[in-house]
Amino acid sequence: MSKPWGGEALWARLRKGGPADERMGESWELSDRPEGMSVVMDGPLTGRSFAEVLRENAGDVLGDLRNAAVSDPVFPLLYKFIAAREKLSVQVHPGAGSPLGEAKTECWYVVDAAPGASLIVGVEPGGRTPQETLEALKSPGCEAVLQRLPAAPGDMFFIPAGTVHAITEGLLLYELQQNSDTTFRLYDWGRVDAAGTPRALHLEEAAQVADLVHREGFRIAPLARTLQTHTESFLVACKYFALVKWSGFKNAEGAAPTATLETSGRFRVVTAVAGHAVLRDLEGRETPLKLGDTVLVPACHASVEVVASDDAELLVSFVPDLERDVRAPLRAAGHADEAIDALFGPRVHAH
Repeated sequence: MSKPWGGEALWARLRKGGPADERMGESWELSDRPEGMSVVMDGPLTGRSFAEVLRENAGDVLGDLRNAAVSDPVFPLLYKFIAAREKLSVQVHPGAGSPLGEAKTECWYVVDAAPGASLIVGVEPGGRTPQETLEALKSPGCEAVLQRLPAAPGDMFFIPAGTVHAITEGLLLYELQQNSDTTFRLYDWGRVDAAGTPRALHLEEAAQVADLVHREGFRIAPLARTLQTHTESFLVACKYFALVKWSGFKNAEGAAPTATLETSGRFRVVTAVAGHAVLRDLEGRETPLKLGDTVLVPACHASVEVVASDDAELLVSFVPDLERDVRAPLRAAGHADEAIDALFGPRVHAH
């Protein structure tokens, strides 16, 4: 998707799009939305839209997340790569139950970052009233009230709904979010299109959903556990999604490392952000996974084998049972509850 703030990084780093796409800002990797619908790339369902596959096979894909009362199921998550040559707008998304649009809690994994890169996440402390902060956010003086956090490759940021934020220049991010495309812009840095027209702002809506309290805990420190075949680092967790990184794959007598990915009755999504791998199901069918590729493992597969290169880094995500899938394994690995709680990020109460 071309964006006014986009650049060449998606092509240069991940071979998304083409060398002529000088303003490509986003690559939607797994999407069940009409404005950017995913299509199956291989196997017997090649060429079918994700919505069509989901409609006909909802139980197989979603497992125990399938709501039998819903006749037209929707996939709960949306996956993107985002490359910013310039700053994105200062923006905010509504939370659960908002009458203003689809709720959007999201997270960012930093794939690549220019030296000195940073992200705008939340507002700075400063003794201002919420109204004073809001007025500043609508103006060129917004930088004075916005919280900037350094961003380096491998960093993880959690952006709850209601958080004022902006992706800034020199960053290539992997974004995992609720399935939503509702964004309210507060400020767009004076940017205009070729005709001199600025993009629309949504000041009234943003004012109703923005969390204007200073908070910390947006950058999440990973919690790792060492398995026989690889290291699993928990990066972020909430009721909508959890994201872990598989790395440090270990060779056995010269053979390629082979790990087992269990679905536990719910789909898994795997994206390669370094190296490469092959996913092999119980019937021996193989799906290659190169840098930048995303594969959906439906819930109907109890497990798949992951044969990875030594340098592979795989992001594995799912809708968690927080006690079973996050707290229990991390406690067993010796992590304290306080550290585990930090995976859930700041407590933000969006309207």
